[in-house]
Amino acid sequence: MLPRKQCVASLSLITSNMHCNFHLLCALQDTYGPPMGKRLLLFVDDLNMPRVDTYGTQQPIALLKMFVERKGFYDRGKELGWKNIKDVQMVSAMGPPGGARNLVDPRFISLFAAFEIQPPTNENLRTIYQAILGKHLARLNNSDITQMVGESITDITLELYNAVLEQLPPTPSRFHYVFNLRDLSRVYEGLLRSSPDVIQGPADFVRLWRNEVLRVFHDRLISAEDKQVVHAKIAELVQRRYAIVSEKALADPVLFGDFRNALADPDTAAGGVVLRLYEDLGKYSDIQPIFQAALASYNEKRKPMQLVFFDDALEHLTRIQRTLRLPLGHCLLVGVGGSGKQSLARLAAYTAGCGVFEITLTRGYDEVAFRDDLKKLYAMLGAEDKKMVFLFTDSHVADEGFLELINNMLTSGMVPALYDDSEKEGLISNIRQELTAKGLPDSKDACWSAYVEKCRGNLHVVLAMSPVGEALRTRCRNFPGLVNNTVIDWFEPWPEQVCLQGGVVCGCSANVHSCKAVHLQQHSNRASQLVFV
Repeated sequence: MLPRKQCVASLSLITSNMHCNFHLLCALQDTYGPPMGKRLLLFVDDLNMPRVDTYGTQQPIALLKMFVERKGFYDRGKELGWKNIKDVQMVSAMGPPGGARNLVDPRFISLFAAFEIQPPTNENLRTIYQAILGKHLARLNNSDITQMVGESITDITLELYNAVLEQLPPTPSRFHYVFNLRDLSRVYEGLLRSSPDVIQGPADFVRLWRNEVLRVFHDRLISAEDKQVVHAKIAELVQRRYAIVSEKALADPVLFGDFRNALADPDTAAGGVVLRLYEDLGKYSDIQPIFQAALASYNEKRKPMQLVFFDDALEHLTRIQRTLRLPLGHCLLVGVGGSGKQSLARLAAYTAGCGVFEITLTRGYDEVAFRDDLKKLYAMLGAEDKKMVFLFTDSHVADEGFLELINNMLTSGMVPALYDDSEKEGLISNIRQELTAKGLPDSKDACWSAYVEKCRGNLHVVLAMSPVGEALRTRCRNFPGLVNNTVIDWFEPWPEQVCLQGGVVCGCSANVHSCKAVHLQQHSNRASQLVFV
């Protein structure tokens, strides 16, 4: 068995103890361990993330040191009895110190056999990703695509990746400029969504590649200068390697999605399944009617929203919807209040076929109440097998400890110690029947792992945060899953187009400059309902 725990900057001693206790059984009166005949490996990721306290110590590290060194720890009950732990080994991982990562007590490190893992070379990365892409290109069965881009698309991807690492390093104001192999994998995940029905030539495939690298590397950038770096490098690579198809591949806008048939009725579709192909949807004018129809359908079934579909809104809708259609697709939407993050997320979730779950803050809302709400969410994900978007905003952060739970949801798909044993038994009863029907092991551990994977597959977390102040930077530093396990979309200020359109809807009969003043002052309340909220 391999329970996984990721350390974060605010991980508390209580949380660490709860997680350790959760996977242990009582063997004797004061001795605990895994079931008879098994060993338990406890994997702790990001070991050097816990924050150093006032006294220069890290409480979770102190607990783990006691656990490894003395083979046990104290019970947090009234008697503070000692618990002996047997047949448990610990494996951990951490990055080099720097940023939010701290130096770890060398006396604790001395208890491990330490190994340094070097990052893979470009040649190793090329071998890995080319093997993945090569099998997919064989299924496309298009000799023109294979000959023109089959070998070189990985080379230009790695060249772009290295250029981004070199020219766009993280800084205090650009704390989220953290690019790693997860981002490369996201690019190839998008490329693997291509199908021969819509990708019919090299120009189509290169255009798809451009869309994927823009979504992964470009959408998180916060300035026009940084975005130009990425655009210029992409243009250089395409024109150098694929000059014949560069005009089509570099044409703007580039809008890919599978929502053309989002409102189609499965009952009238062939085989009862709506075919949703990931395709190039053309211009803004081509997708605007699709989202207008989706909004009309949404307003009939949900609380009505009044949205203005200007070009930037359509761009963000396409980005969010693309991420929600990916397995384990999570979003971090960053923009000032009123920029449309929540409303766009709701409409994108609707077109992606997902429900939306939000918490409602009340007086005295604490972590216990938050865990109760999360139990309701996981009941929808597991027992009811519904695809859900968990929409969490910075206004929901009544306690910074909430983000520790969110971080676990992003990294492992489950909140530690959310259920006790009796609750788990009730949840996995249906899963046991499914595993038995498939001829798979139906032990308690196997059933629970299957239940967690089922919940994780149905869960999409959308975080809507404001960049104002130091809160977001501190949270992303303390909880690395907020950046590493999400696709980031940075919202720019409203363009003049939305002021013109919003002014028309509000009844403002003035030029764009006076409309801005009217729209932001006299009609601020109504405008906030019109243009997203």
